[in-house]
Formats: sequence, C-alpha cells, structure tokens
Amino acid sequence: MQIEIKHPAFKSHRLSVETASILAGPKLLLNGVVVKRKGRSYLVGSDTGQELAIKVIYNFLDPVPKVKIGEETIELAKPLQWFEYAWIGVPMLLVFAGGALGGFVGAGSTVVNGRIFRSDRSALSKYALAAVTTVAGAAIFFVVAIAIQIAIGPKK
Repeated sequence: MQIEIKHPAFKSHRLSVETASILAGPKLLLNGVVVKRKGRSYLVGSDTGQELAIKVIYNFLDPVPKVKIGEETIELAKPLQWFEYAWIGVPMLLVFAGGALGGFVGAGSTVVNGRIFRSDRSALSKYALAAVTTVAGAAIFFVVAIAIQIAIGPKK
C-alpha cells in the first residue's frame, strides 16, 4: 500500500511511502521511483533543488511508518493504541513455549496481525481475524514441534 506524504517542500513532486511487507521494511518513493537509502536516511531533492534528509521511522509491529523531514515528524496514519499493540503482540508469547521455533512462528503471526490492524476492516473483524491468526500460529507451532520431536525420536 502506498501512502502519499503531504509536505510543502514537495508540491511538484509526488513523495510517498510504500508500507512494510512481511519480508521487507517500508520504502520511500519519489514520483513512483524507489529512493536509495544513504545510511539511516534518504537524501531527496525538494522543489527548490535543495537536498533534504528524510528518515523513515519503522516499528516492527506497525507496517505504517512515521516520516521525519528535517526536524518535522509526519504521522501517516493514526497511531495504534496500547491495547491494539498488545493484541497484535500476543503471538510472541510462543517464544516462552518453544524458544527459537516459538519466536519464529510468533513473529510471523505478529507481523500478520499488524497488517490486519492497518486494514480497512471494522474493529470487530480486526480483533477476530487477529485472534484467528494467533490460534493458527499456535497450531502451526505445535504441529511443527511435534513433527520435529517425532523426527528426532524418543530420548534414550
């Protein structure tokens, strides 16, 4: 999903952000072309020709980043509430059940939950879909853990 950035320095250019995907972080685009990052920020030519440093501030749980142009921080979407973050992060509890495997499956479910909460669905459907994703993640974890246990064999 692309979100346009409204800023006075970019009236004749279309500055936008492509939200994070499951496997990649967000990308900054200028007139539809991905801008290459230089260090921790992007150097982008404004309408006046001056290069501005732009930072894309990304949070693992939320696919919609914040953008910092100079000293001004621009929120591209309403921030998620603490209870939404809590609901999104419930699958990460799998790390306590199964270490690396639990962390891997929990992280995958958590990323999917973040995408669900940024969708255009109703609040009830967001919570319901996130619950289904969490339960599915737990089921996948237990199936894979049992399969690994069977493949390794019984303790001697």
